Amino acid sequence: MYLNQSGEKFEIVFARNFFSRAAGLLFREKLNNRQCLLITQCRSVHTIGMHYNIDVVFIDAFGHITDIYYNVKPFNVLIASPEACSVVEFLGGILESFNLSKHETLFNLLDSSN
Repeated sequence: MYLNQSGEKFEIVFARNFFSRAAGLLFREKLNNRQCLLITQCRSVHTIGMHYNIDVVFIDAFGHITDIYYNVKPFNVLIASPEACSVVEFLGGILESFNLSKHETLFNLLDSSN
């Protein structure tokens, strides 16, 4: 998938079942700078037990951004706005240069930077 209008390609790792959603990034290898974790049916996340910062983007059912948190440090709890239904987690600091804003579509299927 391509991030927003940037044309940057990201590999999406899906967390769909109870166990993968509950664990999130805990007990997983650290994401690289072109990977993200999509947790479906999720309106809150925590970074308790994490050993690195993450960027967090909550999205609605249409993939539009509802909330953005940059460089979230370990031992924090984030709760999304009511319209959010899923969350995408990235390695901390990756998203700051992309100028994301609320109500934009987070991912595109095609590279739209051309």
